[in-house]
Amino acid sequence: PNPPKTVKRFFPDQNATEPKQIEIEAFWRGVGSNLLDAVELYLSCPFTSKQRTFCTKMGRSSTLQCEVQLLDDQSTILDLDKNAKGLVLFDKICEKIEVAEKDYFGLRYIDEKDGQYNWLDPLRPIKKQLKHEPYHFYFAVKFYPPNPTALVEDITRYLMVLQLREDLLKGRIQCSIPIHALLGSFVVQAEVGDYDHDEHGDGAGYLSEFKFCPKQPDEMLQKVHQFHAKHRGMTPEDAELQYLDNARKLPLYGIDLHQAADAEGQPVIIGVSAWGIHIFHNNRLINKFVWPKIVKIAFKKKKFTLTIRAASESDYYAATVLSFKLGSLRATKRLWKVGVEHHSFFRLSQADLPPKDVGFIKLGSKFRYSGRTQHQARHSQEILRNPRDFERVSSKRFSSKVLDGNRRTEDIPEVPLQEEEEKVFDEEKKDDEKPAESTEPGEAPVATMRKQNEDLSREIPFLTPFRNVNSQHFTGTYTNDEL
Repeated sequence: PNPPKTVKRFFPDQNATEPKQIEIEAFWRGVGSNLLDAVELYLSCPFTSKQRTFCTKMGRSSTLQCEVQLLDDQSTILDLDKNAKGLVLFDKICEKIEVAEKDYFGLRYIDEKDGQYNWLDPLRPIKKQLKHEPYHFYFAVKFYPPNPTALVEDITRYLMVLQLREDLLKGRIQCSIPIHALLGSFVVQAEVGDYDHDEHGDGAGYLSEFKFCPKQPDEMLQKVHQFHAKHRGMTPEDAELQYLDNARKLPLYGIDLHQAADAEGQPVIIGVSAWGIHIFHNNRLINKFVWPKIVKIAFKKKKFTLTIRAASESDYYAATVLSFKLGSLRATKRLWKVGVEHHSFFRLSQADLPPKDVGFIKLGSKFRYSGRTQHQARHSQEILRNPRDFERVSSKRFSSKVLDGNRRTEDIPEVPLQEEEEKVFDEEKKDDEKPAESTEPGEAPVATMRKQNEDLSREIPFLTPFRNVNSQHFTGTYTNDEL
């Protein structure tokens, strides 16, 4: 109840006025009872600089309060140790929502420097990645599987559907109105069930509270109603399977987009996905480099380089190096990290070990992907459990007002619209089983290089680790048959 001798040594003035003595004792008691009241009292006390330093150390909290917003827009708050790493927070969230196939998900936060999303590094302390409170994170899909219908558990597929619905509402994935209507009809079937004329009435009036796309025309709801009436007898699980099977065919499915400029200063968009790296210009896909064709990705300051394997293995020195410029060093490193993680997760049987501290100066980034790969996730024993019961959230949470108010509105890069989007998927058609090559990154032919990239100089990649600064060599990769 009384301040210890250490406190009395810092406040030796026994002749001080009574109010000041009361403030000192009240502050000490507040440290153990109510920290907020103690801080408020501390700011109002007439302490000297030496006394303030002591009181700041004594009143400092030993925990981190982290708020995580889930895919259904519900938030949860967790108290962690002040030195806790990102993996501790991620594991606690996955345990709370009972997700076993957690390797496809991650936690992201808004960078204080440029306002863009960063993925929380699981191996680094949280307080070193976010310098200031509050610690606010978003639970989201980090790796989009090429075939999401192959996911084992219903809860994982449901979370994937929630992420894709948000991507469509935010404009990260774009498609035509008929496809929006078809996807929306599966959402309605999963939440409302079979269409009942007596309960839902004539027309699409019962769909007035649903939001399927950013600029939703009135006639779209009528198309959703027509599709929904044909889904009679479909269970929520089957509806979500159909949703994922159709959404994965969209041109921008699973592509992480980054704005950049090519060697001639023309604006381009660089996309990273499970298949490789995509280059867009003027709303068109001009190049697609699959992972087996990529030798190395590297960055230096604002410059991002992409080394493409030569057509012939004997002509190694003819490898093509493409250079791009991004807006800042942080944006360039963010793109490089996304590329390293996607390649490691989808192409390797197990992730590379992080480099060891050799005791002397080492150039380049130490970042490596530290989680399990897709190959390891598919053979995990954690998912061999009884199905978990969960509650599906109402689409009222996905109104534009809720999305704009809770989850940060992003500046979405201008993305391409392709002719394939105009084809409406036949929801009554039952697809035959597809070979594994159709769901894995394949040896697709590389698109013809743009004319302005033909004059780019050819460089020989450095093989010495001291010269290979901030780069990632893609060696030891596996072919599609081996995975």
